[in-house]
Amino acid sequence: MEEERITKLPFLRLNNPFIQNLLLGAGGGRSSSITMANISNGVLYGVFVFSALLAGTVLNTLGPRLTMMFGITGYPVYIGAMWYFDAQGHLWYPIFAGAYLGLTAGCLWTTAAYISNAYAEEKDKGLWRAIQWTGNICGAAVGACVALGISWNSASAGVPHSVYIVFIVLQCASVGFAMLLLPSEQVRRSDGTSLAAFQPLSTWESLKITGSLFKDWRILVMIPTFFTGEVFFPFQASMNAYAFNLRTRTLNSLLNNLIQIPVTLGVGFILDREAIGSRRKRAVLAITFDAVWITGAYVAQTAWLASWRFDRSVPGPAIDCTDAAYAGAVVIYMLYAAQYGVFQNVVLYVLGSLTNEPRKLAAMGGFFVSWLSAGTAISFGVDATAQPYENENAAYFALATLCWPILYFIAWRCISSTNYFKEESVVVPIHVRKDLHLEGVEVAEEAAPVDKPEKKQQSV
Repeated sequence: MEEERITKLPFLRLNNPFIQNLLLGAGGGRSSSITMANISNGVLYGVFVFSALLAGTVLNTLGPRLTMMFGITGYPVYIGAMWYFDAQGHLWYPIFAGAYLGLTAGCLWTTAAYISNAYAEEKDKGLWRAIQWTGNICGAAVGACVALGISWNSASAGVPHSVYIVFIVLQCASVGFAMLLLPSEQVRRSDGTSLAAFQPLSTWESLKITGSLFKDWRILVMIPTFFTGEVFFPFQASMNAYAFNLRTRTLNSLLNNLIQIPVTLGVGFILDREAIGSRRKRAVLAITFDAVWITGAYVAQTAWLASWRFDRSVPGPAIDCTDAAYAGAVVIYMLYAAQYGVFQNVVLYVLGSLTNEPRKLAAMGGFFVSWLSAGTAISFGVDATAQPYENENAAYFALATLCWPILYFIAWRCISSTNYFKEESVVVPIHVRKDLHLEGVEVAEEAAPVDKPEKKQQSV
């Protein structure tokens, strides 16, 4: 193997994959609208299922910048619809906005999943997704702080107009971050190498990549884990609105975001800590952490619901944060909320460990988000029937429990020490090639790196 000089590019540059991933965290926050009608959310997630499935093709055709810019536009429209409904009480705008957001959100969240997996080296995939998710959560936490400050002494049961205005402004500002995203073929690692050899890809060829996922047994086995990632979310939001008064549920939304930051980063650290052992071992350890935490949260939630025996046919207790009953309730709420980031982080890590090929990861990201949305849509439909909270909690507890043996099986059976050198289009980082050479491992020679002058990049 010929000696290669490692080029050290500066960290603070727009085409650094890490900076591109960070922009997704800053620009793609999901709003935490307080007034949310089940019907508009049902429409939203119903459309979301199909838009996400096709979003990989859109991403491979248009690139991350245009896909993300389009994806962001749905959120201010949706928040505006909630504002309109709060003021006028007419349902047509929330239904329309729900459908539009479902269309755009598939592009947003598919791009986010794609960049966190395709732009990261194998040794960084867990932490990069955690950092991206934390960026989203920090944005939501800022909005929740503003909402809490405005509503703290409010005597109204509704949401002040200023809360909607703040969220709309924040989401519109996110478009600026999306404009900084570069075409994938222009992104460079710190050693100067590209991610892959990006050849022109037709829409039909991109659709075939998505279609091939339905023939991959590993992906099909993981569908329940995709489906389960957010099923608890409508139940949690409904219970928050039913059991607590306005300022307390706004405080809960803030705490929901804050608890996710350290826990999600902690799991990301476990996934990428090479001193722990192989990628397989780290994945198994992270799955175990998730299983213990989330199972404990469901057990605590089950006990809490049994103690209250809520009757949804009558108004809720409107628990205030100054009440004695709040102390235990908020601890359980935060334990339960923490699963939002860590569950998806682990599932995406296992999924992303199956390949490094960017075009396939784009399709896999859309496939993941599609099933995630399907679970959420069904969960909103279930909650709209006013099922007892105990029933909903038990169902989602069972679904989460089903996911652990699936994740253990795929991690143990399918995660290898590396996927480098197995996919012709992927450019292996120079330091990986050098490390293997020093260890005496014989590796196949790759085609010339795509960033050399004689190999001109082509646009996605």
